[in-house]
Amino acid sequence: MIAVVTHNFPDDKNPVAGLFIQDHNEILRKTTGRPVEVLYYPFGEYPMTKSIRKPWKWPKFVRYFWRTSRQLKRDIDRLTEQNGGQRPDILAHWWFPNGTFAARHFDNVDVICHGTDLYQLQKYPLVARYYAGRAGKVRSWQCVSSDLKRILLELYPFLDQSRIRVEPMPIGPMFVNRGEPRDERLIVTVGSLIPRKQFDLAIREVARIPGMKLEIYGEGPEKTRLKDLVRQLGVSDRIALKGRVTREQLADVFNRAVLLIMLSYGEGFGLVLKEAQASGCKTLIFKGDGMEDTLPDFAIGRDDDVAERIKQAVMTIEGPRN
Repeated sequence: MIAVVTHNFPDDKNPVAGLFIQDHNEILRKTTGRPVEVLYYPFGEYPMTKSIRKPWKWPKFVRYFWRTSRQLKRDIDRLTEQNGGQRPDILAHWWFPNGTFAARHFDNVDVICHGTDLYQLQKYPLVARYYAGRAGKVRSWQCVSSDLKRILLELYPFLDQSRIRVEPMPIGPMFVNRGEPRDERLIVTVGSLIPRKQFDLAIREVARIPGMKLEIYGEGPEKTRLKDLVRQLGVSDRIALKGRVTREQLADVFNRAVLLIMLSYGEGFGLVLKEAQASGCKTLIFKGDGMEDTLPDFAIGRDDDVAERIKQAVMTIEGPRN
């Protein structure tokens, strides 16, 4: 048995969260022939990454760590008993916090680092150092990009590199290029509506390009502010926030659009870029983090004229158009 530990997984509140983990679990079942048990420990509606920056949220943060660590041990003990006394292998998605919970109690722990976990520990080196002993107990590490492997070794230089591999998460089978005509004026961007994704920058830059349209897919706390920005710029006829969609609907979007832009920072990999590429949609990013492992069609500098570079990218794309 494999016990998969995560705080990000599809549920009624967010049916698209952690779908890549669901895909990964199916691959584990098929490749190992072993049952997979998901141990899902949601933090709550308030993002964990925001709690760590706000001292008045720290009591909730501490309670979550204390309760979840103890609950994880109880759950693993329960699975061990059900499995005839054989302890399951433990696969933790994100080193911080889930891997630290597992490594506190057990040795047979494998960890997948996705980005947010290591970027947060980069900001708080004392926290990273606190968990160094537990990091030394981890059996194997998977980093979804080479940039994350670099950060992991900066945080824990004593780790055996032979136990660290770079491997992205899988994409869903619905992301294929159907060869359909594309809207040569349509640009899209996807993700949680949070400051790090810089959707406000995407709106401002596309607004500067006459005739170009931008569709933003996702939900989050920035939604109202972004809608207000669209109205202030007077581009409601060209730029729209489309909300959350299913992966099947997102595949449709990628088959209509000519370009996906991601102007965020601190991305561990950027799975949505691979999904767009598989669907035949070109991609444009800022240089400098794990998204470069996706081999984007266009990688631009943060000091570039973004609107101009987007225009140039669209002009170079060939293929069937509407």
